[in-house]
Amino acid sequence: MTTGLIMRQFLVYIFILVSVWGINAQNTDTPGNTEQPIAADIIEKPAVSGEAGSIALQAQAEYQEGNYRKAIELLEAEIEAQKENGKVSAQLYYNLGNAYFRVNEFPEAILNYERAQLFDPGDRDIRHNIKYANTKIEDKILTADNFIFQIWFDSIQNLLTSNTWGVISIIFFIIFVSSLFLFFFSPRLVLKKAGFYSGIVMLVLLLFTNVFAIRQKRKIENRNTAIVMAGSAPVVSSPTSSGSKELFILHAGTKVRINKSDGNWYEIEIADGNVGWIQKERIEVI
Repeated sequence: MTTGLIMRQFLVYIFILVSVWGINAQNTDTPGNTEQPIAADIIEKPAVSGEAGSIALQAQAEYQEGNYRKAIELLEAEIEAQKENGKVSAQLYYNLGNAYFRVNEFPEAILNYERAQLFDPGDRDIRHNIKYANTKIEDKILTADNFIFQIWFDSIQNLLTSNTWGVISIIFFIIFVSSLFLFFFSPRLVLKKAGFYSGIVMLVLLLFTNVFAIRQKRKIENRNTAIVMAGSAPVVSSPTSSGSKELFILHAGTKVRINKSDGNWYEIEIADGNVGWIQKERIEVI
């Protein structure tokens, strides 16, 4: 068996492996997936001792005692303190979401679960709690069909954080440089071929992981999604209170994507593709 044939088979194997990985991620993340029913409650987990300060640990104690309002107060104070220091904890947002859920404030719970997912997109518990919390809100919006490649691409991207994808990119770059060294300086033809084909594979993987890292970072920086916080929020055809047609009404807890801003209005898009304008005060950016 020639080296070229081996490398072609290796490329096919990598493609199949990544495809299966993406399909599995898609089955887990797709909102409309009903193959595995959602469990009957949210998932709780303790604060991570390595990153939790004394206030967060106190909040965890209050939560365990059933003092959810006090836990909310402490967790929000800890999150604000972390923001001032340039740090963000997905775990704190997760615990805050759980506390809000326990007092039946589901829009606030979803908002904080979504913020937790921004910083830890691969966490299955966060995904589970988002799905379960969404069963408690009024709007049940079907997701518009997307290209299968886009779904597959997004599913793989959302498995890891931008920092993790960055580390993987560095590893692939080191292997890529090693493959180039093998190709240019190895005296044996077989090793040159191995360096050439492995270099191609590493280059492709390097490009993908860099794109994943950049896209994940932009999600955190741009913050173009939001949760409806008002009990009832009309969506209208133009950014004005007078003379604009009411298109539809959204209710608390619904997630929207922000397309653009005009004064005190956002143009938003919902999961089924419908677009309209909503007052800024009625939603909160994730």
